[in-house]
Amino acid sequence: MTLYEITFGKYPPTIPQYIVGTSNIDVVDELLVNREEMFASLRKKLLKAQQTMKHFADDKRRDVSFQVGD
Repeated sequence: MTLYEITFGKYPPTIPQYIVGTSNIDVVDELLVNREEMFASLRKKLLKAQQTMKHFADDKRRDVSFQVGD
């Protein structure tokens, strides 16, 4: 369970992807476009952090096999 599920007792709400130009109000359109750019940047940074953590975790791992009775 995620922290959100524990706190609120339900799944977190999903944020739908915004399609540029679907809003008739320019300010809303600009705000939602900026939000999508921010989400894309955050996804990219999270993926890079994940890859970095995996790299350092894998460096310390070793392939060990055990036989019955070891």
